[in-house]
Amino acid sequence: MQGHQVIVTGAAGGMGYAVCTRLLTEGWTVVGLDNHTQRLMELKEEILSKAMPGSLITLEADLTHPGLEERVSEVIDPSAKLSGLVNLAGISIGDSIEQLTDAAWIESFEVNVTAAMRLSRLCAPLMRQSGGGSIVNVASPVAYIGARKPSYAASKAAIIGLTMSLARNLGPSGIRANILLPGATITNMTGDWTEKRRESVARTNFLNRLCTPDEIASVITFLLGSDSSYMTGAVVDVTAGGMVGHNS
Repeated sequence: MQGHQVIVTGAAGGMGYAVCTRLLTEGWTVVGLDNHTQRLMELKEEILSKAMPGSLITLEADLTHPGLEERVSEVIDPSAKLSGLVNLAGISIGDSIEQLTDAAWIESFEVNVTAAMRLSRLCAPLMRQSGGGSIVNVASPVAYIGARKPSYAASKAAIIGLTMSLARNLGPSGIRANILLPGATITNMTGDWTEKRRESVARTNFLNRLCTPDEIASVITFLLGSDSSYMTGAVVDVTAGGMVGHNS
């Protein structure tokens, strides 16, 4: 993928680090966005210490900032075709319906849905100029089965609707849009789980283990590349049967 560029949000998280590393290995120019300063610096230092075919551009960014699109435009490499967008960043805030605040509801949608919409709006004409592209939006099984936090579940359901609309709107321009549903994955968010909780969550899928960030990165790389050239509007289930387990 030399000469091709991809934007990745949540780049410094557990999944994001794995995704960026995999894409850089494939030769992509990666524009990594994250709001965690220290982890973003560590990502950059780690990548620079390795010899990889691709190149990394980092941007500390608040996805709710009104100038997000302008800030990202400023760091995009004009010498590389913008061919990919991975909306990986997300937050899980709020409470059950009776304790849920308007602020938590609004922030959930701002980060989990609105940022993805704005970046897709930015990338669409650039991808069209590049001859096509691929957008990968990361949702969650709770979009279908619900969660204790309605704000999180509803925002993840909304990004599925957004993605299907992107696939419909942009397909004639050769721009694909797909959804990835990850199972419970070993990341910074799950790093403080007790062994008992890990085992309990693992038992809800057919493999009886948690997913790894590298496994998520492999699927995202596939969805960005030419091997998935006839896939758009797809919901890719990477829960190892966890969707069934949750409903049993």
